[in-house]
Amino acid sequence: MFGPKTGLRVSAALLIAAFASIHSIPPVSAAGNEYASSLKFLTDKFVAGKTIDGFSAGTPDYGFTLEAILQRKAAGQKLINQMTTVRATLADTTVLSKSIVYNYAYASELSGLPGATKTIRPGLAGKFLFVSAAIGVPNAPLRNSVVADLKRAIASNGLIASAAGNTFDYAWAILGLASNNQPKLANIVALKLASLERPDGGFGTDQTGDTLKSSADATGIALQALSLAKRTASKSQQSAEQKAIVGASAYLRATWVGADHWEAWGDVDVNGTAYAAMGLKAAGGNISTIQSWLKTRVAPNGGLTTPWSNGAGDVFATAQGLTPLLGLSYLNLLQK
Repeated sequence: MFGPKTGLRVSAALLIAAFASIHSIPPVSAAGNEYASSLKFLTDKFVAGKTIDGFSAGTPDYGFTLEAILQRKAAGQKLINQMTTVRATLADTTVLSKSIVYNYAYASELSGLPGATKTIRPGLAGKFLFVSAAIGVPNAPLRNSVVADLKRAIASNGLIASAAGNTFDYAWAILGLASNNQPKLANIVALKLASLERPDGGFGTDQTGDTLKSSADATGIALQALSLAKRTASKSQQSAEQKAIVGASAYLRATWVGADHWEAWGDVDVNGTAYAAMGLKAAGGNISTIQSWLKTRVAPNGGLTTPWSNGAGDVFATAQGLTPLLGLSYLNLLQK
């Protein structure tokens, strides 16, 4: 299985030595594919080589940064060789409370007061775990700590109370657990995720009134999580997960436009299309038509265009869309 095994510990000295042995960053052209410009576009968006800014300049968005790392892996970069990027987001220290992941994957409670604590954010924690496994980062002490905290946040029936029915939180938690040697718990959570499937077969963002409608992106990430969990599920779990997978796949095919993309809010949904494509790919579907559509969105500067990017590449669309542009899902990245 993937990730650190129970009891595995990597010393700080070993971690530092692993990074210290890196002397140079391979050129973007090392990807050796037709989307070298897309890879360069995304790589250049990392501020000081570390993180991608969010909607406010100077404020990193770690969620998008982690997914951008996955796109760079899909495009052929050896991210374990990217010392600045990897250390800044995944392995800056071996002590959880002093790490960058503690700042973005844990939410403050009673901030500024004596006895202030932080509770885990299941979605971001799962994303950290999955990306660490996909890149092969030697950060076992951090991963083991995050896994332990994530397990404590999950009830025996798979309920993640702090997720409030959020599909993305459940899905990333499953992806993180399944890729870090927690298949039993990943499947328990996967069954809870399957229970969130809507009558139309799709998944929505969460259970609030404004987001009850199914969406391409929520359905796509759910499909990836269910498909990974199913690989290690019992027969009864596989049956329930497969039923949800079939329903979700049917929903996506029933709602796509021109059999190659999805729309939202009256316009094309590039990020939703990317997630839907990866979901269908993970479930064993053919995504060649979607891949061809995504190719039409590649701007001269290599980024993927959105309705609001005025013909230029959009960093957030590219941070989620390069993997399906290459005909892959996030699950494929665990196999390379």
